[in-house]
Amino acid sequence: MLKYSDLISQRGALDRKLRSYNVQVERSRQPTKSAIPSGPSPQAVPSARIDEDEDAAVQWITEAHYQDAEEGESVWTLRAQDQIGLDKALQYIEEAQQKAEQMTHVGYLILSDRKNFPRIVGSRGANVARLRQETGADITVSRENTTITIIGTLFDSSDPWPSIYTIHR
Repeated sequence: MLKYSDLISQRGALDRKLRSYNVQVERSRQPTKSAIPSGPSPQAVPSARIDEDEDAAVQWITEAHYQDAEEGESVWTLRAQDQIGLDKALQYIEEAQQKAEQMTHVGYLILSDRKNFPRIVGSRGANVARLRQETGADITVSRENTTITIIGTLFDSSDPWPSIYTIHR
């Protein structure tokens, strides 16, 4: 499924993991544009706004994921040195695809400025890594603007939004 390709690939982490199994992957087709959104769509409406003071305005926008994702198929050919490595790679890819299919919504935490980003990210990304591990969400802290993008399921009880907001405060 082409529309899940970016989340399955995990920004190159999938290929690194497969190499650890001595497996290489060739894809028949790559998406022409990323299914990982860079920001909210123009028609998105904030679902929450928190204004403690003028300097700490925070917006939370949630919308359906894969709205504009490219449809189609991509055949993945795996080349392995042994059956054990191939089996591990197949299991890993299947789990990644199931996770990508469950990531039905994307949330944007938009801060007024970047001054709290170091606290949110943590030393060497420790806070973001912990939140990813705890919630299963894909969390991206923008380098270009004041947006943190969170891809996951809507109304998940382990939603990273409260954790990130707590770190921000």
